[in-house]
Amino acid sequence: MSAKVFKLYLHRFIMTVQEKRLVIKSGDVFDSISGSVLPNKSIVIKDRTILWVGSTDGYEKEEGDQIINASGKLVMPGMVECHVHIYATGNPQFEREILRTKTDMYHYHALNNVQKHLQTGFTCVRDAGCYPGVAPALRRILDQGLLAGPRLVVTDKGLWQWGNQEAVSRDPIINFERENDQVLAGVDAVKHAVRDLKYRGAQFVKTATTGGVLHGIESKVSFTLWTEEELEAIVEEAHRNDMHVACHAHGKAGIIKATKAGIDTVEHGSFLDEEAVDLMVKHKTYLIPTQTAAMSLVSPSLIKIMPPEVQKKTIEVDKQMKISHKLAFEKGVKIAIGTDAGTPGNYHGNTGNEVRLMVEDVGMTPIQALQAATIEGARAIWMDEKIGSIEEGKLADLLICNQNPLEDINQITNYKNFSHVIKDGKIMVENGKIVYFSPMKGLPK
Repeated sequence: MSAKVFKLYLHRFIMTVQEKRLVIKSGDVFDSISGSVLPNKSIVIKDRTILWVGSTDGYEKEEGDQIINASGKLVMPGMVECHVHIYATGNPQFEREILRTKTDMYHYHALNNVQKHLQTGFTCVRDAGCYPGVAPALRRILDQGLLAGPRLVVTDKGLWQWGNQEAVSRDPIINFERENDQVLAGVDAVKHAVRDLKYRGAQFVKTATTGGVLHGIESKVSFTLWTEEELEAIVEEAHRNDMHVACHAHGKAGIIKATKAGIDTVEHGSFLDEEAVDLMVKHKTYLIPTQTAAMSLVSPSLIKIMPPEVQKKTIEVDKQMKISHKLAFEKGVKIAIGTDAGTPGNYHGNTGNEVRLMVEDVGMTPIQALQAATIEGARAIWMDEKIGSIEEGKLADLLICNQNPLEDINQITNYKNFSHVIKDGKIMVENGKIVYFSPMKGLPK
């Protein structure tokens, strides 16, 4: 065998054992950092990462390249959804649903829900509280490439101040919640709770400094939860373990307490004023608005089946949210995208509507809204070194749009507008349909 023939066989062998390159050719690339569009660029992807980005004229083809022609299309980073509950379906009759759901069914609900986010262009999803064990398990499955799904960032379950609201149910259910969710009071206790989350597979901590709209009968959004010492201990211990902290906070007092303690993201932020906003700007605290949750609850068909105390809070929150979030944006608070998907009427796969609301209700330009959905989301959840922008060396999470959402923001709500959704360098969705399945290994040829 001649040296030339040997080299040819060797090259073909290497090409079969290595992943082929994926090339997105001749697209207009959205630079999420500068907010500009770079015309006629090509992107070379290999081994999960972006290998090269540059002028199409500079692209050098290799044998075996898989090429996607993106001419006339917008290529943007995969979007980031910062607040969902992956086990919850959005069923308005959620309390009845709980009684008709076997524990292991939550795993299947979670997979179905996260795939909806992937199909609608969100290649990274942060779960803000789930049935224990479900989210960390699914995260590992998706990280291994066994099934199509977005990149998950999970907290497993939230850390709640016990006893701040009245729980009404049958005693076995109350006892179950106490066994699974109770966090003891005191600095040492909350530090142990953070460490326990890490042990369970959590990547960040979710807590709360106010009551909630859907929470127990005596839960009030004006409540402030945790002592300053306890909240500061949660933040300190989480950061020491390389975990960021998200904090459910509707009322002003709870927002201020959380911001002063050094939390990283305020979830909901319904009742803001200039004092609270200025403090968030000073501390570089992110706001995750979740306007979709309130908008879903306030719909006439849904609100009438909610308990009276939930109806009252829903109307107040929905009205004030829009005012608060617009003020926060105008004063310079950093904003990322989140919907609270899974709450009643708030179905998974509709996060594009939240991006649209940032333009219609908050006052962002389409460029700023897409930045909130990409690089700002990545920064909010401490992932910006890996995702959120199209740069060499970053993970290849990308979205190809037939129609440019910068020209019509409504296009971001239409999942059929996305010709390709790519995660980890693999084409996972084409024209709205999942096309990725784990390669078969070990089967007879």
